[in-house]
Amino acid sequence: MDLTILLRLFENVVVVALISLFIGQLNYFRLLIYGKNGWKRTVILSVIFGFLSILGTENGIQIDDALANTRIVGAVVGGLVGGPLVGIFSGIIGGIHRYSIGGFTAAACAISTVLCGLLGGLAGIKYDMLRMKWQHIVLLGLTAELIQKILVLLLAKPFAAALALELKIAIPTTSVTILGVMIFIRIFMNIKLLQDQSGAIAANLALSIASRTLPHLRTGLNETSAKQTAEIIHEIANVDAVVITDCDQTLSIVGVGSDRGLHEKAIYAQVTEAILKQNKMRILSLDKEFAHFHRNFPLKSAVGAKLVHNSKPVGTLQIYYKSSFKETQTDLNLVDGLAKLLSVQIELAEIEKQTKMRQQAELNALQAQIKPHFLFNTLSTIMSYCRTNPELARNLLGNLSDIFRRNLNNKNNFNSLKEELDGIKSYLEIEKVRFANRLKVTMEIDESLLNMKLPVLTLQPIIENSIHHGLFPKINNCLLFIRVCKNRNHVQIRVEDNGIGINEKRLAEILNHQTKGIGFSNIHRRLQSIYGKDYGLHIKSEPGSGTIVTFEIPMTGLKEDVI
Repeated sequence: MDLTILLRLFENVVVVALISLFIGQLNYFRLLIYGKNGWKRTVILSVIFGFLSILGTENGIQIDDALANTRIVGAVVGGLVGGPLVGIFSGIIGGIHRYSIGGFTAAACAISTVLCGLLGGLAGIKYDMLRMKWQHIVLLGLTAELIQKILVLLLAKPFAAALALELKIAIPTTSVTILGVMIFIRIFMNIKLLQDQSGAIAANLALSIASRTLPHLRTGLNETSAKQTAEIIHEIANVDAVVITDCDQTLSIVGVGSDRGLHEKAIYAQVTEAILKQNKMRILSLDKEFAHFHRNFPLKSAVGAKLVHNSKPVGTLQIYYKSSFKETQTDLNLVDGLAKLLSVQIELAEIEKQTKMRQQAELNALQAQIKPHFLFNTLSTIMSYCRTNPELARNLLGNLSDIFRRNLNNKNNFNSLKEELDGIKSYLEIEKVRFANRLKVTMEIDESLLNMKLPVLTLQPIIENSIHHGLFPKINNCLLFIRVCKNRNHVQIRVEDNGIGINEKRLAEILNHQTKGIGFSNIHRRLQSIYGKDYGLHIKSEPGSGTIVTFEIPMTGLKEDVI
């Protein structure tokens, strides 16, 4: 083996590797390597690896009328990185160049370059380049060199010269080809590592921003939430300016350029229009893409992405820079990740809004729910007492009007315990008369808790249910017990009756929100929504023995903006 040839070829592959290492630091190249397949990616990668193949030829060693070189390394690695098409096209580029140089091995070398590129592409499909074992790399290099040497021996004339050439350079070229492929794979592993690291940095940054913007975006996308969100992004991401828009107007401008006039602000509207026209993230050079760009405007470039809700654009996120955008993968990942996270937050805000609207609608239905049969029966009772007991009839009318007044005037989400109990007392006075002394009510109320706030219409529907579904079917001895007391740092409310009870199937339907009504299930869901999953109704019932309904409300930590 000629050691000089080996060293010269090693120098050759090192030069090509250094160039590849330099190119690999370019973000555009990294995006190409690990981006989606397409004709543009195929063409550019074919040109790049075809050029590396040409470099391998140009730095080759002249031996008689032939060249010992590392040409096929570029084609093989091109196939590994970009697939069979890239391998073939880069092989064609390197092969045509080698054929143009001439020599008795020119045709064989040209054809072998194309075939080796195809071999690299097929190997890339079978084995993930970044997970290839050293045995696979050695086998790939040996196979590529074997293809080249067989073609030289078959096509190059005279055969004796071809055989002598291959005997002289076989070991050096094969060794350097295997080493070259190993070096290239290592380079691309480092490129992938950089790619992953930049993605992780951007993801952490985006999550940090998202965690702080979440409370503000709970109200949806508006001027207030957009301003608060833009300020947080500007602070954490350390960019020159942040703009958030909806589809029609700019909601917030934070950072450099926020104090500019109408002419400059029109640029933001143009950027918004440009972003909304595209399905992907946009990178814009303001001074080149907008004809009315003012040279004194401090911002020179922008990167922006859509904010979407239900797959439809609802606005844009725009990040601005005072210099030309240097398109680092971290910045691109940050904007893309932020846009997606903010879009999710906007969707969650809309879901929360719809949930509150539904709960409010159910609450309104409860507030307006004066059952017709209750009204008619009460009026019939009052009429029957108008002659025999006018005073009682007058009291019943007063209690009925009090119930109507409370339902009409009560638009709050929370009442004091005293207000709830006053309405319940009016209701119970009517029911006692209608029960004709069959109903006995006992109340034990800790008066120190009368100012305690509780969600409106939590207690009354429970009492109504006890009377109408539990006690009314009984003939006599109808007992209702209401107790409000402290239980450590909670207020405990207990409603107990000795009625007909609730069967297990019906009880499970109530607590699993499977009932059609809006009484018990609504109360249970609202309590859990306000105070957490550990709260809600606790119902204990046995058919024929009665029902006990209890729930607790924490004495601290109440959020009165929740339904």
